[in-house]
Amino acid sequence: MNTNTQLLPAGGASIAPTAFRGMSMGMERATRRAVEQVQSRAVIAKLTEDGRSLLTQVALENVGALTALEQHLISIAPLGEARYREIVDSYTLGASAAIRRWQ
Repeated sequence: MNTNTQLLPAGGASIAPTAFRGMSMGMERATRRAVEQVQSRAVIAKLTEDGRSLLTQVALENVGALTALEQHLISIAPLGEARYREIVDSYTLGASAAIRRWQ
C-alpha cells in the first residue's frame, strides 16, 4: 500500500499533506480515489483530443496530396476527371466521417 501523503495531479501540481488533516483514514482513501478518477478522466480527455487532432492533420495532408494528384491527372488525362473527383471526394467524405466519430 502506498503511504505517500502527496498527490500529484496532472500538470505537476501537488496537494499538500495538510489537505487531508482531520480526515479519517477512510475519508482520505476515498478522497484520493476521487482525485485519481478526476486525473484519469483528464488524461483520457487530453489523449482523445490529441488523437482527434492527429487524425485531422493526417486527413488534411492526405486530402491535399490527393487533390494535387487529382489536378495533375486531370491535366494529363482529362477524360478521367469525373472518376478522379469521385475517388478523392469519397476519401474526403470517409475521412470527415472518421473525424466526426472520434470520441
